[in-house]
Amino acid sequence: MVKLDGKPDRNPAKWQLLSTHLRNVAELAKRFAGPLGLAAEGQTAGLLHDLGKYRAEFQQYLHNERKAGSDTHHAIYGAAHAFTSEWLPQAFAIAGHHAGLPDQHDLHNTVQGEKYDAVERAKGLLALLKNEVGELSPGVSTLLAQAIQKEDVYCLEFATRMVFSALVDADRLDSANWPQQAAADDELSRQKSGDVLAKVLAERERKRQSKPTGEKDAELRRLRNDVFDACLEAAKLDPGFFSLTVPTGGGKTLSAMAFALAHAQAHGLRRVIVVIPFLSIIEQNATVYREVLGDDTILEHHSAAPEPGDMDEEEKATLETATENWDAPIVVTTSVQFLESLFADKPAKCRKLHRIAKSVVIFDEVQTLPTHLLAPVLNVFRELQRNYGVTFVFSSATQPAFRKTAHLPDGFTLEEMREIAPEPPKLFQALRRVDYHFPKAEQDLDWPELAQQLASERQALCVVNLRRHAATLWEQVRWVLSEAREQERLALFHLSSSMCAQHRLDVLGRVRQLLAAGCPCRVVSTQLIEAGVDVDFPAVWRAMGPLDSIVQVAGRCNREGRLPDGQFGQVHVFTPADNGLPRGRLYQTATGFAGTILADITPQELAVNPALFTRYFGMIHALPQPEGVAIQEHRRELLFRTVGREAKVIDDDSRPVIVEYGEGARLVTEIQTRQRAANQPRFDKTDLRHLQRFMVNVRLRDFQVLQGQRHLQPLLPNLDLHVLKSGHYHPELGLLLEQRPLEDFLQ
Repeated sequence: MVKLDGKPDRNPAKWQLLSTHLRNVAELAKRFAGPLGLAAEGQTAGLLHDLGKYRAEFQQYLHNERKAGSDTHHAIYGAAHAFTSEWLPQAFAIAGHHAGLPDQHDLHNTVQGEKYDAVERAKGLLALLKNEVGELSPGVSTLLAQAIQKEDVYCLEFATRMVFSALVDADRLDSANWPQQAAADDELSRQKSGDVLAKVLAERERKRQSKPTGEKDAELRRLRNDVFDACLEAAKLDPGFFSLTVPTGGGKTLSAMAFALAHAQAHGLRRVIVVIPFLSIIEQNATVYREVLGDDTILEHHSAAPEPGDMDEEEKATLETATENWDAPIVVTTSVQFLESLFADKPAKCRKLHRIAKSVVIFDEVQTLPTHLLAPVLNVFRELQRNYGVTFVFSSATQPAFRKTAHLPDGFTLEEMREIAPEPPKLFQALRRVDYHFPKAEQDLDWPELAQQLASERQALCVVNLRRHAATLWEQVRWVLSEAREQERLALFHLSSSMCAQHRLDVLGRVRQLLAAGCPCRVVSTQLIEAGVDVDFPAVWRAMGPLDSIVQVAGRCNREGRLPDGQFGQVHVFTPADNGLPRGRLYQTATGFAGTILADITPQELAVNPALFTRYFGMIHALPQPEGVAIQEHRRELLFRTVGREAKVIDDDSRPVIVEYGEGARLVTEIQTRQRAANQPRFDKTDLRHLQRFMVNVRLRDFQVLQGQRHLQPLLPNLDLHVLKSGHYHPELGLLLEQRPLEDFLQ
């Protein structure tokens, strides 16, 4: 019987010989693992990953002579040979290339167990493999040889993840592209990085040459130019860790990209990865990049939509294409997507990991890095920098610094973290835009009183801590803006994660129009607006919260310095009478630390002294972080599945639902009613990308309630995406599960 690879019931003309598949995957995995210094391990894993498909039982399954079952499992046999040969990274990668990376004891028990008798059976299968592809010559990379010699378990653990990533990507690409070969990697060559950088430089030169509108505008441009020029100069330095500490309005977005492109060109790096904390600003920043760089170099990868299941990826080939492998020169993604990929065990999440090597990673708003994961995250960052040639840029107006202390042993020394910005204290003084007003002791504001204050301002932003607070305050302001001021009622907006991304973008677009025209505009929002969103209000209110959140939302006040006669914007910090805080010990503790610091300083100090954040983050980093300690211990024991389960950026039990907001309703109808062409998927990655803008995450228990009440329906049969029926999505407030504005029932 000719040994085949693939699935039953395929067109025989499209069958692929198993030996061809193994050679192709081995060459691809070698190519992908080469920049990692792990080419030998990648090649060996590729040759062995489907060794079990040589078994007669599996070949009978392919010829429709046997049903799928335990006797068609195939990954364990190549893993068994690698395990007994002490090729540990290959053994883990092969065993997990469908089901996910196992824990070490599970791998050992499966390989040595009687169920498969894998070690003995692998010997005969190996003879068949060698007869077709020749002798295996695995070798050991210098990186792994040194890790073994030094007993550096963290290095071994992460190298295993990299081999796994290279194997998974190679296997999926060969299967998806057969009978054609996989395309060449889309990376930043020196020529391409130079061409893209030239576009950034041209944009900066255009802004330099444009005529300023006044003295303040000229000074702001000079400061932004200084930051930009400092980034280009620092790009010549050796790869490593950099901080870019620039206050809001200092032009960080394009300056950081200029550094990354110039640095990539100088050191032959492959791509730029921009990591953004919130979906609320990823579209905004990606739009800035596209306007300057064009569409053809940028990939957006969000985490709002679920990954396809890993257990039966081959059976769900059309959904598998929705998982990006980051084969693009510039990737814009979220911190959830990036960080959880570093610790994931599932193929769909890990597939992109090898693409991070030899890249520049820009962490925008780096103060949002999850404190409970800081120890493992910084440890992996060091691995990526030391062994895989990655340069990191930590960008923020509220720089946490991550200095090495007894509480943060993986933190950075003064010599390691190089500051790019020219004299940050002077920048903060020169770019000061606001006056702060702190709450007096025991001076609480109730919502009706706060609504009166907001209504008295022509343009105002208020940021609160909870979604229910935002909805309640929005309704209170609506009542204050009486019928006689109907136009102003229409210029009151709500923003929260209860709204889908497209809804939020539409609101922000309208808000920017009104602000630019000088028209009345008031916004009540949760924290999603505070970091990086490009709006400019003369007055801002912020409920007492973490110190970095207070300063970040102040960056939405007098952002462009356009107030007349040198006036500063006004930032009011207040304590709500209903002083609820989000779930999570850290947010509540950080809010307490902020109150302690504000009691010790003057309002002016908060506006001009970035050193305050060294004290503030030092207090936070000194908190016990048992989750990070446990994850590091699990990594030392090579418990990949356990780490993947526990290393979550947010404790999120939510599920995405599609809402029929705006264009979303048409997309849903089009997908559900389209005619499926022969050999074409009914749902693909383009559909998924379009739908991401119309998804809202709901807690699992609320999802189950909606299901039980039949308010959800599957987008398509056998697809784990659900559509929310009309009636629960408010045109102003988004998804409502419990309360609706009272006036809705009175009309």
